[in-house]
Amino acid sequence: MPLYLLFDATLHFPLNSQGQPLLLPTLPSGVKVTTRARVSPEVTAVRVSDVTAEELATQALAEATASAREWFDDPLIARAVGLLVAHERGGFDPADGSRLAWDASGAFARGASDRPVFPRIDPCVIGVVEHADSKRILLGENRRRPGYFTCIAGYMDVGERAEDAFAREVLEETGRRIADVAYVGSQPWPLSGSLMLGFFARTEDEDAVGETDGELSRIIWATRADLGQLSLAPEGSIARQLIGRWAASEL
Repeated sequence: MPLYLLFDATLHFPLNSQGQPLLLPTLPSGVKVTTRARVSPEVTAVRVSDVTAEELATQALAEATASAREWFDDPLIARAVGLLVAHERGGFDPADGSRLAWDASGAFARGASDRPVFPRIDPCVIGVVEHADSKRILLGENRRRPGYFTCIAGYMDVGERAEDAFAREVLEETGRRIADVAYVGSQPWPLSGSLMLGFFARTEDEDAVGETDGELSRIIWATRADLGQLSLAPEGSIARQLIGRWAASEL
């Protein structure tokens, strides 16, 4: 029997009494399904447009709701959102423009050519840049997403190593040169189809040594004490995890 994992239009979902994603044996009556995607042999993800997660929770006698943005370390939620987004954004074969039909497995689709088309995944680098004095990290406020400070990040270029991509992004966005680049970990970010590759690096550049690309509206040095006074990247994001690990002296 299939189980249904329901998301509302804002990608919030109900939680069960154990604080885990609620899986329902049947769809609530009357809900308007906009997208569905098979996540596993047992679970189908469903996005609805006419009710909120709170209303879904009330109907199912659920305990609470959660935002998918804070749950992308959970493989079920990450895969569910990734496939829902892929279904919504990738309706046509990029090779010939024919309409795609998703395989029963949910992992890929096929168009007129019968060639498998997989959900697009874009590698993105992100990381903590520590000053050589080991007391401060470099944070930025993105001009297009103002209101909080986060790690330096950007997409990889064709033929580029991940470490080189991170060094390039830091130089382009902040004007600082980095060294001792080390891989820390990764996180899927299915809202944009990204795979976030996390790094740690150091710099001796107190100030910018060159022009920046203007992507960041503010660039600051933050101590561990400063972090408690700043609006930071959302909980659940790899940026917040990296900042937290540095604050705990784990990097």
